[in-house]
This record gives sequence, structure tokens and C-alpha cells, in this order.
Amino acid sequence: MNKLIPLLLLITSFFYSYGQELSLDSCQSLARKNHPLLRQLGVIDQISSLKQQNIHVLNLPQLDFTARGSWQSDVTKVALNIPGFPGIEPLSKDQYKAYIDIRQKIFDGGMAKQREKLEEADRLVSREQKETELYKIKETVNSLFFNILILQENKKIINLKKETLEARIKTVQSAVKNGVTLPNELDQLLAEQLLTDQQETELSSSQQIVRTLMEVITDVQIPSTTTFSTPTLENGISVIDFNRPEITLYNLQQSKLDQNEELLKISRKPYAYAFGQAGYGRPGLNMLNNNFADWYMLGAGVSWNLWDWHKTTHERAVLKFQKDLINSDIENFKRNLTMSLDQEEINYQKLKKLLNSDEQIVQIKEQISKRSAAALENGTITSADYIRDLNSSLQAKANLETHKIQLIQSTVNMKTIQGK
Repeated sequence: MNKLIPLLLLITSFFYSYGQELSLDSCQSLARKNHPLLRQLGVIDQISSLKQQNIHVLNLPQLDFTARGSWQSDVTKVALNIPGFPGIEPLSKDQYKAYIDIRQKIFDGGMAKQREKLEEADRLVSREQKETELYKIKETVNSLFFNILILQENKKIINLKKETLEARIKTVQSAVKNGVTLPNELDQLLAEQLLTDQQETELSSSQQIVRTLMEVITDVQIPSTTTFSTPTLENGISVIDFNRPEITLYNLQQSKLDQNEELLKISRKPYAYAFGQAGYGRPGLNMLNNNFADWYMLGAGVSWNLWDWHKTTHERAVLKFQKDLINSDIENFKRNLTMSLDQEEINYQKLKKLLNSDEQIVQIKEQISKRSAAALENGTITSADYIRDLNSSLQAKANLETHKIQLIQSTVNMKTIQGK
């Protein structure tokens, strides 16, 4: 029971935290934390660690065991015909050999060390490839989050419309009862009330769809009571500075090519090693002895590829061309980012101008709506006229709130494009 209480408190705090309010940053964090690609980063590190261990093994003595039996059609014979000398017994045609071969690297020009560096470069490239894919999820979260905010504001305006209509309906009902207004005017308001209910149903359905998509991408249950907080409005572009994971990936790919080039240089250096063999068989090292014997051998050797028919030169040329391709990719990627940033900046300036006139439009439309409400009570206009002015006023408010959110979204988009 004592262990259950903290668990219940933890679960309660979890649902409280995600059941009351969600920010854009928290959605981004949850989407990254719960994405399957994030788990692959750990797998990449484990694979690299195993490869590094295999490279390290190359510095240790290499031990091989060989056993062989054979029969041959002829053997070496020594033909001596010396009086009083018994001669040399011919070797058996069936021969046997079992031996252990030990080989220890003495000098490899830094080949193993360079392979470790190359494997580390490969690990960083693999990780950054996953980071690039993970970064794309930010754009999806941004789109879902701001759609939710717009729907959230539209829901508030729908609720305001319902309250306004209820107040007008009560007034007109009293007027109809007293014979001051015709029933048609009341029916117009009641029909608009039903249309408003339909709009609310459609809006709630849209909210549920977007909320469900956000649940899938964050892997967190989001109750319908959850509100999404509007981010703080920031200024537009001040200094263009791209810090995208794609650019980091390109740089890491170039670094990997550098390591490959260094490996090619080292491969042209001599390789020195020590070796030893110990075995048992017939014949042994004494080829004139036809008996089974044990034997051993110690030594050292040097291997040096003096001429590779320009193979290394060609591989270096390939690496250079690959670097040129990456430089071209970086230039093209930054060019596309700049174009997207310019488009978003234009959109940002457009929204700022729209907001300046939105405030004035809302004030004017509200005054018209208030005058229409008073005229409806006095019976000088019809309900249809009042509904038209009311919808126009509420649409102006919806435009204002939508443009506010879109302006914030534009600044967020610019940050996302730059990789901030």
C-alpha cells in the first residue's frame, strides 16, 4: 500500500500536467522523446562499440590452428650408393601435420588507429542521419499545434455567438409574446441558433481529429479539457544563421571522407609483424627424417605494396569528387532554405499589415452589430439583417485571432527553417 500511493501520485501528476495545458515546446519535446527513431540512436552506438572492439582485436596476437593429412604419389628420394653406408630411408607417401600459428602485429603505420577514427566518423554520420529525420517532425508538430490554436479560438467565438443569440432570442420571444414582433423574426434567430450548433459540432470534430494526430505523434493521451498555450510573439528575421541538422550531416560526411583519405595514405605504408609456429607431424622440419616429430619456428616479416597500379590514386580522385558533390548539396540546401525563409518573411510582413487593419475592422463591425441589436429590439430591422451583422462582426474577430496566431506561427516557422 505504501508503494502504491507514490505511484498513484505520479500518475495523477502526469495526467494533470498533460490534462491542463500544453505548450509548443512540450509537444516538441514529447514528439522527439517518444519517436521510434530516438531509440535507434542507442542501437547505432552499440553497433559502433562492437565494431570498435573488433578493430582493437587487430592489435592483439592472432592465433590459428591447422591440421592436415595427405597422401602423395611420389616423395623426395636421395639416391646414394656408398659401400658401408645404409642410405637414407625414403619419406612416407602419407604425411600429417598439425600446428598452431601465432601472428603479432609490430607496425602497421597507424592503420588500426585510423580505422577507429573512421568508425567513429561513421557513427556520427549515422546518428546525424537519424537526427535529420527527427528534425522533420518539428514541422509536423508546428502545423498541428497552430491548427489546434486556431480551432481553439474559433470555438471561443462560436460560444460567444451562442450566448449572444440566446440573449437576442429571449428579447424577441418577449416581443412576440406581446405582439410587438412577428413570429418569423423569432424563427430566423432559432434557425441561426441551430446552424450555430452545427458549426460547433463540426468544430469539435475537427478539434478531435487534430488532437488525435497530436496524441499519435507525442504518444501521450490528451484529454478534451486540455488547453494549448499560445507561444510568445517574437520578432522576424534579424540575422540569417542556418543551424540545421542536414548541414551538420553534410559536414560529418565530408569529415568521414577525410578519414577515408587518410586511411588510403596509411595503406601505402609498410606492415611489420612477428610470427611463430609450433606443431607436430611427419615429417617435421627435418625433411630427411621419416618419423613423427614436434617442431617450432620463430620469425618476423615485412609486407609492403610497392606498386598498386594507381589504385590508391583513383580512390583519392573518387573521394575528391564525392567531396565536391557534398559541397554542391550544401550550397543547394542553403539556397532552398533561403528561398523558404524569404517567403516566410513576406508572409510575416503581410500578416503584420493585416493585423493593423483587423483591429479597426473589429471595432467598426462591433459598433454595427450593437446598433443592429438595438434596432432589432425596436423592430426597425429584421432578424436576418441582425444575423448578417452579427456574423460579420464575429468573422472579423475570428480573422483577428487567426491572424494573430498565424503571425506567431510565421516566426516559429522562420526559426524552424533556420534550425533554431
